[in-house]
Amino acid sequence: MKYTMIVFIMLCSLVTFQSAVFAADSQSAGDSSIYDTIHNGKETPKSPAAQPAASGTPSLFPLFVKFIVSFILVIGLLFVLLRFLSKRSSMMQTNGPILPLGGQVLGNNRSLQVVLIGQTIYIFGVGESITLLRTISQGEEFQQILKSFENQEEMPSTKEIINDSKKMWNNVFGKHLQKIRQEHGEE
Repeated sequence: MKYTMIVFIMLCSLVTFQSAVFAADSQSAGDSSIYDTIHNGKETPKSPAAQPAASGTPSLFPLFVKFIVSFILVIGLLFVLLRFLSKRSSMMQTNGPILPLGGQVLGNNRSLQVVLIGQTIYIFGVGESITLLRTISQGEEFQQILKSFENQEEMPSTKEIINDSKKMWNNVFGKHLQKIRQEHGEE
């Protein structure tokens, strides 16, 4: 809670400080509104050279520092928010007795889902409505489905599959090149 309050106070001070400095500078420079000039009978200067130079114009360095601090603050808040959301979503996925075992898309907005709840496997048809198709209790079929689920988790990653296909392509291409060289070498 203290951390949140400190961040809030820093954010408010960043937003309000600079505008107060600009307001003080505009009043101290002797600027008056057109209404005041007309009603007081003052003559307005005709050329920009006749206007008095503003003293104490703000430099760009404080604005740059304010930008950098604000940018770092926003990036930090986004990082904290993403970490919070990822922890929350991972807790929601792992909590509870429901374990999704898999699914298969059958068509537009239609799929088959296999879910383990407690010691029973449920097979659902998901479409415009959800329909229970079958339940599988403890037994031989139950054990086979759980073994296939465990084997599915041990499947190779996409990078491994791509590397294996590249090796296989290089072998086939190399054999084909050797065959062509032999044919041309014999002629």
